[in-house]
Amino acid sequence: MKRTLFAAVVVSVAALSTACTTGGTAKPDPTSGSTSTGTTGTASGLEAIKPCDLLTQTEATGLGLAHPGEAEKTGTADGCQWTISGDGGVSTGIRTKAGVKDLNISGDKNTDVKVGKFDAVKSEGFEGAKNICALWISVTETSSVSVIANVDLSSTDMVKACDRAAKAADFVAAKLP
Repeated sequence: MKRTLFAAVVVSVAALSTACTTGGTAKPDPTSGSTSTGTTGTASGLEAIKPCDLLTQTEATGLGLAHPGEAEKTGTADGCQWTISGDGGVSTGIRTKAGVKDLNISGDKNTDVKVGKFDAVKSEGFEGAKNICALWISVTETSSVSVIANVDLSSTDMVKACDRAAKAADFVAAKLP
């Protein structure tokens, strides 16, 4: 039940922050956990990265997340979600044609921050949810990666959600072009 609620929250959050698009169903690669270094496609190089490769098995389990993550397509984002049994989880979304400035980011508190070498926006209480913290990483002016963490739906522990998001975002940023 909680996994379903987490999935519903992630889908709702992503749908509210992006425009709808049509597309196929993403499938996780059986070798998830490897780091992609390709840069073909556009200047950002994000097209070569699989969302479920953004956290390795060691990183995911170190954060208490189940591995491998589950690939998903939500709006304009190719994404992946990892869960923590009974305590929310983390999702990532790669947007190759939408920069941070193009997204509708609304939270109780939005702050400009750095994640690795990248500018980012930290959104506490994203979309009014007191258990969600999101980091929107600006890879280029026209591409971005989101890292969204939540804790149990009955919790309002924003510090825990933001700590989880920040740790995951540091791992993610290290793999971005």
